[in-house]
Amino acid sequence: MPLPRGKARKGCSRTQLEREVERLQETLREETALHAILENALDHAAVTLADMSYIPADAQELLSNISAMDSAVSKLEEEMVALHFQLIQERNERRLVEYRAAKQRPAAVCSHRSAKPEPDDAASDTKPSRREKVHPCGAAPHPDPATKLHHQLSARILCSANPNPNHLSEDIVRCMRNIFISLSDSCREAASRSRTSNNPSSAENNQQRSVPSPSGISAFWSLSEPSSISSWVQSPQVDLNHNSNLLATETVFDPYKAREKLSWADIGGYGAASEVSWMSAGKKQLDYAAESLRKFRLLIEQLAEVNPVLLNEDARLAFWINLYNALLMHAYLAYGVPRSDMKLFSLMQKAAYTIGGNSFSAAFIEYVILKMKPPNHRPQMALLLALQKIKAPEEHKKFCISAPEPLLTFALSCGMYSSPAVKIYTASNVREELQDAQRDFIRASVGVSRKGKLLIPKMLHCFARGFVDDNSFPIWISHLLPQQQATFVEHCVSRRRQSLLGTTRTFGIVPFDSRFRYLFLPDMGSLN
Repeated sequence: MPLPRGKARKGCSRTQLEREVERLQETLREETALHAILENALDHAAVTLADMSYIPADAQELLSNISAMDSAVSKLEEEMVALHFQLIQERNERRLVEYRAAKQRPAAVCSHRSAKPEPDDAASDTKPSRREKVHPCGAAPHPDPATKLHHQLSARILCSANPNPNHLSEDIVRCMRNIFISLSDSCREAASRSRTSNNPSSAENNQQRSVPSPSGISAFWSLSEPSSISSWVQSPQVDLNHNSNLLATETVFDPYKAREKLSWADIGGYGAASEVSWMSAGKKQLDYAAESLRKFRLLIEQLAEVNPVLLNEDARLAFWINLYNALLMHAYLAYGVPRSDMKLFSLMQKAAYTIGGNSFSAAFIEYVILKMKPPNHRPQMALLLALQKIKAPEEHKKFCISAPEPLLTFALSCGMYSSPAVKIYTASNVREELQDAQRDFIRASVGVSRKGKLLIPKMLHCFARGFVDDNSFPIWISHLLPQQQATFVEHCVSRRRQSLLGTTRTFGIVPFDSRFRYLFLPDMGSLN
């Protein structure tokens, strides 16, 4: 029996609609697949022959052109980096030849100097003005006769004393630390006077604010920021009644502030750290640090007379740690702070000390002598190291430590906000001091958020990934914290795992912050 005309028409319309829906769904699948393929192609992911069948001919041609252009650009970038490093290497070799030639000339006093890098725009975005230029050895270009005589007499005394290499490296770090703190203090005092004279009533309220850096090292950034940490009293998930004495208010010094991170009331050794987050190297500031600068110049001159090869393993390790930290601070003082990893690496290749007749750059000390691995927490620097491997001359291998020391991660500072603090390392106790450096950094940088999530700096996470998996990471951290803090962290992690049913990582990673900042830990030594 035939269907009524109305029902037949209705059935036909439904069939057409279903076919139209299927056609639209197929078109959507094709468009979605094409979108994913194009995304992969633009992100340099693998594209198969089957994928190419989805791409129209004109789009295939466009992708081919883009790929060719990317390859050309990458090749040009690699050539530029290679030429840049070749220029640095040739410049270092020229300085070394000049030094050896000067050493053969007769001299009345011990006048061997550290290799003197010449400022250029590749090393830093900004550099001291001609009028206020900071010389690499920290001395004025034309001292008066009385000062010159004082330097010559001091040099004779110091050179004849045949200084111990480790004691010399300790004094160099100590002296450079004093210079940085003096320059920072002079800027702070000048800024305070300026604010007071401009608006006396607001001086007290503005005490924590920074001012733009005056002329000189203008690449130093201000880090005095209002705290982004809300009061722990507002936290809905952290059980503060259990251990309320562990957490501090936002007025307490926290050297590694991060968004949502709660501060510990007690951060151990870092609680006594001196912070230098901005400064200037103008004439007035250099006058303020004149005595330290004079002593630093004399100390650097003595490096030409020491021989690190004669040191035992621990003494050699402490010597190079101290020299590396001092050399980077010295380079920043002379040239300003580079604003990219490429320019920082260029500066590390250029800034060098002459030690026992051999020139050693900061990059050579870090990656050859101290055998440090590329920093995975700073991918641009790791890429630069992969593109341009630092070559070690056969005669320089005798200066290297015998085996890599992973804990150097917590001892070498590149003057960035996330870097560890600078302290002085001694030949007799360097292994214990490196253990202390790891513990102190973890205690100061690891924290919890208001929601009970463990917060880990990226540098620490990259350091531990080789021997600790993410599930065991909180346990490893707890073993390096004081007992009360460890118990509190375990409590927070346990609660978070229960609330998230174990499906989400129980810790967050705080990105590496590359803004300029130095932390200096106090030491038991005294300036002579």
